[in-house]
Amino acid sequence: MQMKNFLVVTNQAKDPDKSRSKSVIETLEKNGCTCTSHIYAMENSKGRYCLVNPKDVPQETEAVLVLGGDGTFLHAAKDLLELNLPVVGIFFGTLGFLTEIKPESFKEALKSIIDGEYNIEKRMLIEGEIVKGGKSVYKDLALNDIVLNRSQASSLIRFDVNVNGEFLNSYSADGIVISTPTGSTGYSLSAGGPVVQPTAQIILATPICAHTLNSRSIVFSADVEISLTAHSREGSNGQRTIVSFDGERDIPLSDGDIIRIKKAERSVKLIKINDLSFIENISKNMR
Repeated sequence: MQMKNFLVVTNQAKDPDKSRSKSVIETLEKNGCTCTSHIYAMENSKGRYCLVNPKDVPQETEAVLVLGGDGTFLHAAKDLLELNLPVVGIFFGTLGFLTEIKPESFKEALKSIIDGEYNIEKRMLIEGEIVKGGKSVYKDLALNDIVLNRSQASSLIRFDVNVNGEFLNSYSADGIVISTPTGSTGYSLSAGGPVVQPTAQIILATPICAHTLNSRSIVFSADVEISLTAHSREGSNGQRTIVSFDGERDIPLSDGDIIRIKKAERSVKLIKINDLSFIENISKNMR
């Protein structure tokens, strides 16, 4: 299907003089398209890349172009999830697993999208719920990962892992990464996890620097529910453990708090325009 109406989201830090955004918008207009809106997103003090309100997006918008790196793409895609629009990234960052289009070829790539020469690839999300004292206090989605981690000043943390209500293991570690296939090339990979085909339907659990001989990643089917229970060490203040969703914010946890994680009902739609295979892509990005 051909596309004519686009939303452009730009990371300000990657385009301070707006020259890259201008080039993209001019290319769209020269090909008879409309940039329905341009959101110039700023990174705040907490590292939040994009603050995109779906209500600001015109109804006629057919696709979203994200200018920046993987972080910009990640947060823009989640911010606009309820609109169910396909998203494609133009790479102006430091890492490009998610950003499909390279800056030197963006004109040709945009022409392919405009002419309908693309495919739509769906990526699964995971949903996390924080439970304190038996009450749900916070919910969020993640395209990459949900991470249980230690606070900066603390030493090892302790936590239990249960799967579908059955006890799996107790860990003393820096934390654990619960990842989607998309997130397998992020923090999970740094922690020793495997690289996974991004369209797979699985959930990865990768301990971070665990003090045990058995600290391998575990791969689960996408229909499981994983529960992480935080435990405080004797003499600690009870808030040495934190949880984050796609690295956005650190939420402190107390002894006995639980994070329930499962596959989300929604998915993110990515525009794919080249025939670069999964193997070729990871080979280029991991050299």
